[in-house]
Amino acid sequence: MLDDITGDREAHHYPEHKSGIVMTVYTKCPEKWLLVDRETGQVYQGSAHGDWDRLDPVIKPEKKKDYDVNRPE
Repeated sequence: MLDDITGDREAHHYPEHKSGIVMTVYTKCPEKWLLVDRETGQVYQGSAHGDWDRLDPVIKPEKKKDYDVNRPE
């Protein structure tokens, strides 16, 4: 969840529908599209094959709130 990544924000919660909903994107440039799950923070990028590829977050150690400048890596 988002609070696991940032350490200071809680994840949002959204109501679920009783049945699944299909959402379709028609585009000539699928790589420009991002799909963001606002509840979990997962991000996907469109691919030329018509799939959604998951993008894994990169968190720099110096951005973490418990980062110690003097600690060797």
